[in-house]
Amino acid sequence: MLTRLRPIVSKYLNVIAQNIDLNPNIITLIGLALSFLALVLAVLRIFLPLILVLVLLASFADALDGAVARVKGKASLWGGILDSFCDRIEDVVQLLILLLLGVNEYITISALVTSFLVSYLRSLGEKAGIKIEGVGLTERAERLIIVLIALSILIIYGEEGKLIADIVIAILALLNTITVLQRLHYIHKKLKKLEGSS
Repeated sequence: MLTRLRPIVSKYLNVIAQNIDLNPNIITLIGLALSFLALVLAVLRIFLPLILVLVLLASFADALDGAVARVKGKASLWGGILDSFCDRIEDVVQLLILLLLGVNEYITISALVTSFLVSYLRSLGEKAGIKIEGVGLTERAERLIIVLIALSILIIYGEEGKLIADIVIAILALLNTITVLQRLHYIHKKLKKLEGSS
């Protein structure tokens, strides 16, 4: 859904990227390190507002690494694999943080599994030569926004916000499930066309 905004966001990211000399893979790893630091704070239950800041910074790093790779001509197959791999780790870390701060474990697991299925279907589709970007309700940007909403509620309201956070992440799991079905249908339709034309 938010894929339509990507050209606008990319325009500003590219301006920032032009002034950064770091290797994009280093930026990717910095984002991963920030995510783990947020997880440590969640385990210790200290500096809770800083967790939100760290997750936001990690997400910014995740967007910036690709921009730097493009602008500086440093894009590589390894960089793409590393970025995708770290993205999946960060997805897990973000939901673990929510779990540690009080979101229901079954709801968290449902959101985690369905998030992975959404990403996995993109990988399978692209392996078959089908572009999946923009297909479905919840791509990574939408998932991140929903996670940030739940995290903000937990940090601001504490125990009183747990029920609302549960509902928010349950909605995420539901939207992910719909996205999985949308992507399965899309891939099936595209493959039928490809097989019919061969």
